[in-house]
Amino acid sequence: MCSNGSSYGIPRVRAQRSWLVWGLTVLAVATFALPAQADRRDFGHRNDCPEVIEEFSFVSPVPSNRTVLLDEIVPLQLQGMIRTDRESLTGVWVSDISLFTTPTLAACQIPKIEDCEGGLEGACPTDQANGPVFDCSDSVYWASNTMAIYELTTGAIYGLDAWRIWNQATFPTEESILDARPPSSANGYVFMNGARNKDDSILMISSIGEVLLSGDSTGAHPELAERVVAAGRVYDSNVGRVIITNMLTDTALSLIYAPTSPREGVWMINFRKARSCVDGTNFKDLIFPPKRKIKIKQHRR
Repeated sequence: MCSNGSSYGIPRVRAQRSWLVWGLTVLAVATFALPAQADRRDFGHRNDCPEVIEEFSFVSPVPSNRTVLLDEIVPLQLQGMIRTDRESLTGVWVSDISLFTTPTLAACQIPKIEDCEGGLEGACPTDQANGPVFDCSDSVYWASNTMAIYELTTGAIYGLDAWRIWNQATFPTEESILDARPPSSANGYVFMNGARNKDDSILMISSIGEVLLSGDSTGAHPELAERVVAAGRVYDSNVGRVIITNMLTDTALSLIYAPTSPREGVWMINFRKARSCVDGTNFKDLIFPPKRKIKIKQHRR
């Protein structure tokens, strides 16, 4: 009887174990499926985002409401060529906070004010004729950019670059301004266009007309302003796709409007794709993302 009891009990134990294994498998699948479903929901949410933003709204004292249309960024006849696939650069990119380059000692010594003869009327300083043109006691500024990029099937890229600056004297460290996230000392926008090459290098140049929305900034004149050249590359990184670029101010035009301020020089900006949905209304609210060190994974090909 003991033998028969043991033989009868073995299948029951095996059946219980099978149900237990099956139950644990279902639980594990359900547990791992929840994040996947959440990701799919987020992915679907991202799919609901506008692929091409057609209108941007800014807040400015004068005029009280300022709107930028897609037609002002990308020529109307080319808008049908805007790429929206996952490999394109079309979308909104937000930069880390960057520090304007400190002027070199040579910039504080040469050229002299007397070398400014022949410039536009009112462009040359009239005091201290033998003194240096640049004043290196000027404040240094933090800068942040938010850029809406449209890439065409030809490789051409067009962009709306919203810029902001903060005085470093008020926020001496990167941590202090990241913690405070204060209103900008000055802000505005400028149009840019350029090209993305097959090796993922990028070259963009800003338009001459820069619009100042609020604050005070050298060179912020709708009629004529500094041009900014952005030369960079697209990379894969631990924080997703990034654009790492050097920004170079057109100093020849800088001397016309700001002959005593050499701070518009060269600085590096790291752009990251906006993670959440962006439309033409909240575009203006995006400033430097949380600081996380970028680690390049591989060069895109």
